[in-house]
Amino acid sequence: MSRLTSKPISLADWLLVKVSGNDNRQYLQGQVTNNMNHLSEQSALFAAHCDAKGKMWSNLLLFQRGQDIYYIVRKSVAEKQIAELKKYAIFSKVAIELVTDLNIFGLVGAAIPSEITTQLVDNNCFTDKNTTYIKLPLPEPRIIVVTPLPLSDDLLPCSDWLKLDLEAGYAIIDTENMESLLPQACNLQYFDAISFDKGCYCGQEMVARAQFRGANKRGLYLLSGNSEVLPIIGDSLEYQIDGNWRESGQILAALKLNDNNDIYVQVVLNNGIDEQTIFRIKGQTTSKLSFH
Repeated sequence: MSRLTSKPISLADWLLVKVSGNDNRQYLQGQVTNNMNHLSEQSALFAAHCDAKGKMWSNLLLFQRGQDIYYIVRKSVAEKQIAELKKYAIFSKVAIELVTDLNIFGLVGAAIPSEITTQLVDNNCFTDKNTTYIKLPLPEPRIIVVTPLPLSDDLLPCSDWLKLDLEAGYAIIDTENMESLLPQACNLQYFDAISFDKGCYCGQEMVARAQFRGANKRGLYLLSGNSEVLPIIGDSLEYQIDGNWRESGQILAALKLNDNNDIYVQVVLNNGIDEQTIFRIKGQTTSKLSFH
């Protein structure tokens, strides 16, 4: 994808969820990993939603419009994730629902109007005329637009946004990997997505233990290389060590980059693997991948 593109990008693989009601902030404070007191109409937050064992149902991008709080989540996990988030909502004045009256799309490069860039110099989020703009800094500045206006018929494919997320190091949690990874295994601590001093939330004890007692030994990596087939999400790779191939890792996402079979693979691996290590897709002897 050219960074000079002037077209918006589809976000059809993501959905928008609204959390409304007088207790929405307090309720989310007890459910997600980040400190909801840091959320404002000018400050969007990354976070994770975990089970009681600290394993992620999903990672989220939270933002605020008026008194309502919204988050963006992968489409494949939305139904299950929302059901889990609703479990204790009966005891609070809060409503959690999929959003049908707003649309989302992405902008990057020349597609970002200069006046939007100017407004986002000091903050990463603002709303104007019922449209919200959220800035993501990596792998270069780009914008998520949340608007009641209909989407253009001329959108670049969703895979273009996925490619940017992979290059940025944002974890892609789809159905196959739900409830299997601690937030730190997906490097969420490096995106200020975890608060270690806000108090209790679902899975907090295990997340804190991973941070302060070294319980987590894994991290998120991007591999690139060549393969005639894409690996299966949730499966593992093989890597070469001492002339042999050893199975390792947990694949979160895979993307074909061009017609030459160049691919990206986002994978959770044990930390400390040598940077020169060669990987391959399990059982595919002609595939070859290395750290990006």
